[in-house]
Amino acid sequence: MDTLAVFSAIATAIVLEAAPFLLLGAAISAAFEVFLPEGGLSRLTPRNRTAQVAFGLVSGLFLPTCECGVVPVARRLMAKGMPPRAALAFMLSAPVVNPVVLASTFVAFRSDLGMVAGRVALVLLPAAVLAWTLGSLPLESLLRGHKPRSPWSLPMAHDHVHGPDCGCAAQAPATGSRFVRVIVLAGAEFAAMGKYLILGAFAAAAFKTWLPPGLIMATAGNLPLAVAAMMLLAVLLSVCSEADAFVAASFVAFPAAAQLAFVALGPMVDLKLMAMYGGTFGRRPALALVLVPSAMIFVLAVGLGLAWS
Repeated sequence: MDTLAVFSAIATAIVLEAAPFLLLGAAISAAFEVFLPEGGLSRLTPRNRTAQVAFGLVSGLFLPTCECGVVPVARRLMAKGMPPRAALAFMLSAPVVNPVVLASTFVAFRSDLGMVAGRVALVLLPAAVLAWTLGSLPLESLLRGHKPRSPWSLPMAHDHVHGPDCGCAAQAPATGSRFVRVIVLAGAEFAAMGKYLILGAFAAAAFKTWLPPGLIMATAGNLPLAVAAMMLLAVLLSVCSEADAFVAASFVAFPAAAQLAFVALGPMVDLKLMAMYGGTFGRRPALALVLVPSAMIFVLAVGLGLAWS
């Protein structure tokens, strides 16, 4: 098959796989905007900083969200009053710490609870560190284009460039039923984030089409190189967290620690997520969301591999 046809097929498959989850995330985000009263989440979320992080880390068990749609949900949660620590912890952990993904991991690795626990640990530690550190930033520094509202500004005043994270491009209409308002807002949210999904899908398809397979397989015998190779593969392939465990388990030549690195990093850092981070967060927070999980998961996975050997 012609490589261009392969590229097109892979890019289309990634978009078709991820788009429903992105749409679900946009719908959840819109529902929060329409139905949740201002300050409602502030009352539900613990005030203690450590408890806020813990609350966010386990929220995915009750609100399962794929990484394809979790970014707009987290942004809307922060806009509705959820403390950034809790929202960031939810954003980073929910794609793995949810019943669907835990079950798929258990099945993919043939009922190996050690692999399930290892995946959860490798996700929760970086998520907690990032939520604690980035969560202390004001929203205008954390979110791209966000500006605090002035009590003297008019309701429709706009003093900034529009973007998917500014909150203006996806405002719920003031009239109509709540259902209609959710539909309109979800559509705007999906359109705003969809371009980043498509950009990430194109990049992932390009690497998957033209990256020599032997280049990755040559590293399987060396633990640090195997971990790094599987992490790179997780970023480039951009597989949904509900299916990535089956992909990782198929790399039987790689050690278990490298497979864990694949399923831990992918739901936190892949090409489509990097594009969404860049469109949602400020430059430095977006960079931290990529670099910190990558470094921590590499060190933790290599450490586990050495302990197991």
